Amino acid sequence: MRNRLFTFLCIAGFTLFFALSTNNSDAQIRVSSALIKPDSTEVISSSQDTLQYEFSNMKLSDEKNAKSGNLAMLFSAILPGSGQIYAHRYYTIPLIWGFGYYFFSKYKNADENYNRYKALYSQSLVDSTQFAFTRNYKDNRESWHNFRDEMGVYLVLTYILNIIDAYVGATLYDFSVSDELGGSANLRFQIPLR
Repeated sequence: MRNRLFTFLCIAGFTLFFALSTNNSDAQIRVSSALIKPDSTEVISSSQDTLQYEFSNMKLSDEKNAKSGNLAMLFSAILPGSGQIYAHRYYTIPLIWGFGYYFFSKYKNADENYNRYKALYSQSLVDSTQFAFTRNYKDNRESWHNFRDEMGVYLVLTYILNIIDAYVGATLYDFSVSDELGGSANLRFQIPLR
């Protein structure tokens, strides 16, 4: 049952990722020459031929609305992965839910085994016929206890990293990653010759 649920969540996450990752850009650039009147073939005589870019109804893909990092943190704290949806970081949602499910299932399994060996150890202290297994039960109980606590720490770390990832994703949402960084730098070397 758990494997089916995990498989379903993975497939649903990847389907959501691919469905939402398509980039539909409505940007249009209209280029018109100053020498040609609109809706005619008449050429205006001018000493210069200039191009005009009309950006009236244009939405550039590089210009994104800023996202609030605090709001993304709040969303992710309430429901892990929802801050990533807000910040349009869909590819991290299956990772968050996958690690969360894995660590929670290991935590639950370790807790069940810990409680079983805890009961067996308590029973062996009362029953003198099981005295030979007392040491074995105690070691297994402590081993499952440590493993359960370790999985709990990993589960909490996954939750915290989910919130941090949502904050970073929302804060860097409008960060420009274009090749043009602006400005220029010129290096000048002088080698003195004698």
